[in-house]
Amino acid sequence: MAGNNQTVQKSKKEEKEEMKVEFTVSTEGKEQDPKLQELQKRRATYRANLSYAVQMQDKYAVEYTEAMQAGADQLTIDKLELKLAEQKLRIEFYREKSLKWKRKLPVTE
Repeated sequence: MAGNNQTVQKSKKEEKEEMKVEFTVSTEGKEQDPKLQELQKRRATYRANLSYAVQMQDKYAVEYTEAMQAGADQLTIDKLELKLAEQKLRIEFYREKSLKWKRKLPVTE
């Protein structure tokens, strides 16, 4: 008994499909740790206050320079010096606070 082995070649077509998949991630359903939220809010507040203090210091520095060049009265110059000193203290305070809260937060960025 001889068996006839026939090799049948089937042509295989490769079908390629391209799909575009988009994911939308929202934090609405997710609950965050309230303590973590509080830390993030404080850090954001300190950063905003620090940024504002730097802007005001730049503004007062320009005003002080202009007042000195214009020969303004001593009272005006003293007021501007006080404002500059106040902004310097604010910058030091908020920089320190911002770094303090940054150390307390877990690294997420």
